[in-house]
Amino acid sequence: MLYGRTDECAAVDALLAGAVEGRSGALVLRGEAGIGKSALLAYAAAQAGDATQAGNAARAGEGKQWKILRGTGIESESEFPFAAVHQLLRPVADLIDAVPERPGAALRGAFGLGPAGGGDRFLISLGVLSVLAEAAESGPVLCLVDDAHWLDGASAGALTFVARRLDAEGVVMLFAARDGDPATFAAPGLPELTLAGLDAPAAGALLAARSTVELPGSVRDSLVASTAGNPLALLELPGSLSGAQLSGREPLPRRLPVGADVEQVFLDRVRRQDPATQTLLLVAAAEETGDPGVVLRAASALGVAAGALDAAERAGLIRVNDRSIAFCHPLVRTAVYRGATFWQRREAQRALADVLAGADEDRRAWHLAAAALGPDEEVAALLHDSAERARARGGHAAAATAFERAAALTLEAQRRGERLADAADAAWQAGLPERAKSLVDGAAELASTVPLRARVAHLRGSIAAVSGELTAAYATLVAAAEPIATTEPARAAAMLTEAGQSAWLAGDVRGLHAVATRLAALPHTAPPSAPPAAAPNEQTAAAHSGPTGGAAQAAVPMSAELILGLDRLLSGDTARAVGHLREVAARATQSPDLRAVMLTAAGSMFLGDDSVALGLFSTGVARARSAGAAAVLPALLAPLSSLEAWTGRFAAATANATEGLRIAHDTGQENPGAHLHAVLSWINAVHGREGECRAHAEAAISRAIGHRLGPSAGIAGWALALLDLACRRPDEARDRLAALAEAGPGDSHPVVAIFSAADLVEAAVRTDRLDLAHHAVERLASWAGHTGSVWGAALVARGKGLLAEGSAADRHFTEALALHTRGGRPFDAARTALLYGEVLRRRRRRADARVHLRTAHETFERLGLRPWADLAGTELRATGETARKRRPDTATALTPQEVQIVRIVGEGATNREVAAQLFLSPRTVDYHLRKVFAKLGVTSRAELILAARADR
Repeated sequence: MLYGRTDECAAVDALLAGAVEGRSGALVLRGEAGIGKSALLAYAAAQAGDATQAGNAARAGEGKQWKILRGTGIESESEFPFAAVHQLLRPVADLIDAVPERPGAALRGAFGLGPAGGGDRFLISLGVLSVLAEAAESGPVLCLVDDAHWLDGASAGALTFVARRLDAEGVVMLFAARDGDPATFAAPGLPELTLAGLDAPAAGALLAARSTVELPGSVRDSLVASTAGNPLALLELPGSLSGAQLSGREPLPRRLPVGADVEQVFLDRVRRQDPATQTLLLVAAAEETGDPGVVLRAASALGVAAGALDAAERAGLIRVNDRSIAFCHPLVRTAVYRGATFWQRREAQRALADVLAGADEDRRAWHLAAAALGPDEEVAALLHDSAERARARGGHAAAATAFERAAALTLEAQRRGERLADAADAAWQAGLPERAKSLVDGAAELASTVPLRARVAHLRGSIAAVSGELTAAYATLVAAAEPIATTEPARAAAMLTEAGQSAWLAGDVRGLHAVATRLAALPHTAPPSAPPAAAPNEQTAAAHSGPTGGAAQAAVPMSAELILGLDRLLSGDTARAVGHLREVAARATQSPDLRAVMLTAAGSMFLGDDSVALGLFSTGVARARSAGAAAVLPALLAPLSSLEAWTGRFAAATANATEGLRIAHDTGQENPGAHLHAVLSWINAVHGREGECRAHAEAAISRAIGHRLGPSAGIAGWALALLDLACRRPDEARDRLAALAEAGPGDSHPVVAIFSAADLVEAAVRTDRLDLAHHAVERLASWAGHTGSVWGAALVARGKGLLAEGSAADRHFTEALALHTRGGRPFDAARTALLYGEVLRRRRRRADARVHLRTAHETFERLGLRPWADLAGTELRATGETARKRRPDTATALTPQEVQIVRIVGEGATNREVAAQLFLSPRTVDYHLRKVFAKLGVTSRAELILAARADR
């Protein structure tokens, strides 16, 4: 029975009830040591067990039974990748065979059940989700994870990833994590419940129920006050006090342990045991698996007889069965280990290392490291090898810890720096940018050779480009590439390419030109226009090259070619740039380098080649999904969703931007996250959702301005200007757009200045700033003329129409509308029709105006753009005609996730394939498809596929 936990039990009961009905949920229980987190986990297990028994009794065994899976974080096991996940899934490990091939293979590799193939952590996480979904097919699943603050990093990342994606599987995940401990359990996005101490009545009732003697009121009140209602302290303290103290005949000790100090209670119980039993308990505390054979052999080597195990069990400190030794409470393990002297711990660790020799080299390496008195190259090498094995299994967080510890045990400075660089790279791969930065700083202080300095700088620049300031990333990468230009041209090219991408994103034309000049001067075996040889991702290849970087010459990578082309474009050599970028785009789909695909798509977008850019971005996204490379997706989904929004694919843009933002938060990629916020701001602006628009714009700008993220700042500012235009605030829109047009690097971007020029023309004309309007038309016309963009030419004609009068205006508007039919941007086309209708109405040509206003109104209605439809409706009424309301499109009722599912189903994918691409469970996909069928009124998968393809 739990005392004083009515609300907490109700929260657990609600999650369990939801799972029975097919809904999933997660909850993180937080609180100090002994506050009752483990008791709540036990309550959940008991409730699930009782429900299963009641169901069996009522239905004579026909009901679905709960599966209860348990995992526990162990301090000494926190260095071993996926140890807790393996522990949790062990009872259902046979279901790995039922999950999709790639996540199944990654999960087997992580568990050491199959070959280690680099183990992308998102694929492994998807494998965990798939196993839990499979387990839930026969009944709800309850996952209980105690001491989550001690989880190994790989397990913590995988389990929180899964918990955030639970939906319709019937899985409940409960985590218990201690507050006030040096180790922490970060679980962003998950609901949390913090447990406080019991109130006086509940604490008194607990004491009365569990005490063997009747406590006087004064003693009871003193214990309750001294423990602040901590349940574990209330239960354990009476066992540490004498009968005279409990009966009130003698005073209580002046200082009673409370809060985190409650482990002292357990330590006192341990110290009452004989020395042999204490030694056995210390060995068990240092051995993380609970393997009785290992513990007993190590204890025997220290002169402890097997009978000590019985004594520890009789004292209620451990529980023993054929397969494991478990402490009665996690604090017992902590108290035993921390209460021992250094030399006692060292002897226990060395005994365990000796027992594990030849049986488990990873665990042996950590025991030897724990016993090391100072630098020890032999142990450091063993840890280094362990880290490499962890990295191969996808345990990047564990690898970072092992590399860092290996560095601490390394005496030679250069080698220590190399291992710190390895640790930084692993932390970066694990999605821990702040830890990676700290490790890079440590490696930089020790880097005494040019190759190591270049490697460290490369990593520092890469981290800054995604989660830091672009100008800093640029400076770091350019400076470090110079000394290795002739000795490591492949790495130099990769670094300069990343620097060029940073300059492009910051809108730094001069910086981009400087990088392009350096790239062109690198030694290479083929001219910039020649196709590069097929090679692995160039960043990976450079990161693992030898001290000399391989051959003295290297072919110019495709991504480097694109930097050269983008430089020509922004430097004014437009004619050559257009031909160069389009030639590279023609072969980009065959490139294995996702960076090249993304840069080519960005170049195509700037050239106005919407269909080419959409195809390339989609190719990149499809490859990343197929490979399970979720960490790459934010950088791809940000520009893809931008272009989808600008071309009127609002549902797809919202779905992609929402997914990208979620993954960006998961992986610490704040810079792509800002871009995605800006895209969502733009989408909300054209839909007239002012609150959402401003919230996303603020999130984008607050990050963009401080880190010189030009596109993010520019798109967010453009979004606010569009909101002003839709709300008929042209003065505010003009000021915003004029500022964007003149903004320097980092404050906006040339692409945004070009793409928003037509809106500046409209705002300037509405506020009689014809000078601004003429200048904007000229800028847009120059770009459209060089690129041959059809939709760009349409907007130029629209702008000229707004600035002209009489028949000249008619001629320009007519040209614009004709071009729009080939331009593929329905929102722009409808706005041109609206503007022309306004012009005609003011010229009292009402019948002619109605034709265009009606077209505009119908298009805005079809696109779901209410504020613009209202503007067109108002103009129509002014001509004497009432706009007809269009029947709402059921497709607009789909959520972003449902849109993603429909699009992939439309490509012929099965539910399992959809789940793998979206990092969901098949059961969740099935759940959403049933809702989609109801919303769209389709009755078969074939009908849905046809509808999706027609919509595309």
